Amino acid sequence: MAHLVSIIVVAFNEARNLRRLYAALAALKQPGNCRVEVILVDGGSLDGTAELARRTGFGKVIEAPGASIPACRNRGLKEAAGDWIAFLDADCEPASDWLEQAAPLLEKDSSAILGWPVAPPSPMTWVQAAWHFHWQNKNRILEESDGRQVVRREGFRLVTTRNMWLHKTVAEQLGGFDERLATGEDTDFAFRAHLAGIPVLGVPGLRVVHHGEPATLLAFFRQQLWHANRLSYSRVFQSGQQAGRHAPLFSLLFAAGLLLLALAIPAGLVWPPAGWLPALFLPALVAGPAACLCLKMRQFRFFPALCVLYFAYGLARAIDLAGLHQEKKSWKSARI
Repeated sequence: MAHLVSIIVVAFNEARNLRRLYAALAALKQPGNCRVEVILVDGGSLDGTAELARRTGFGKVIEAPGASIPACRNRGLKEAAGDWIAFLDADCEPASDWLEQAAPLLEKDSSAILGWPVAPPSPMTWVQAAWHFHWQNKNRILEESDGRQVVRREGFRLVTTRNMWLHKTVAEQLGGFDERLATGEDTDFAFRAHLAGIPVLGVPGLRVVHHGEPATLLAFFRQQLWHANRLSYSRVFQSGQQAGRHAPLFSLLFAAGLLLLALAIPAGLVWPPAGWLPALFLPALVAGPAACLCLKMRQFRFFPALCVLYFAYGLARAIDLAGLHQEKKSWKSARI
C-alpha cells in the first residue's frame, strides 16, 4: 500500500537551523511505497524563518503569527494530506534511516504512536550527557517487534514531538493537541493516547539529534521552567493510574521539601536537630533516583551530575506548582 508521509515542523525564530533540517530531510531514505511532504508552521518568527523556509524549498509554509505551539501543531495536522504523520522541531536532525525505521511498525499497527528521546549534538556538555543518560535509560524495558527493539511498557514517557510518528486517524481520534496548554502538549497527547488504549512505543531505532538541547545548567533550569505545567500534572493524578506519576510526584515532593526546609530553619535556631533532619530530605530526594539509575545501568560517573540536574528540575517544577512562573515565554528567547 502506498503512503504519503506528512512531516510537520513547528518553528519560531529558527532561521539558523532550517538549512541543516532541510538537508537531513532531503537525505532521508524512502521505502518505495512512501512519498513525503514537509509542512512548516511558523508561529510568527522575527528572524525571517518563513521566508527562508520558502527559499530553501520546504514544500508548504504556513504562517500563524501569535499562535501557541499546540495551535501550530493542530494547524499542521489540518493541512497535512498524508495518512502517516511525523513531527520534528526545526532544530532537529533526523538520521537518514528515520523513515525506514518507522515504516514497518506503522504498516503493521494503524493505531500506534512511535518515538524516542532525542540525542544532543556531539561533543556533549556535562549537562547534555547526563540528561541524555537519564532519558535513554529511565524506561528501557526492551522487547522485539518485527526484528526491532521497542519499549511498550509506559512507552508514552519516551515520546515527544521532537521525534514522533503516528497515523493521522490517531491524531483525529485524540482530538489533536490541547490548545489550552502553553507547553507540555506533546507529553499530554502521548499520555491521553495511553489512557485511550492506543499503543505508544519507544523505538530506539528512531534516531534524531536535537541541536537545541540546553548546554548549560542555567539553560537547563530555564527549559524546565518552560516545560512545567500544572494542568498536565493534575490530569495525571485525576486519571487514577500509577503510570505517568513519576515527574508530578517528584515535583510535589520537592515542593514539600522546600516548604519543610523553610519551616525548619527558624525551628533549628531554637533546637538544632529540628533543622538538621528536614535539611536532609531534599538531598535524599535527588540522590535516591540518581543512585538507582546509576546502579541499574552500572554508570556511576553520572551520579554527581544527575544529582545537580534533578535538584534544578525539582526547583523549576516547584516554582511552577507554586504559581510563580505563569508567563510561558520560550526558554530559548535569550538566544534570539
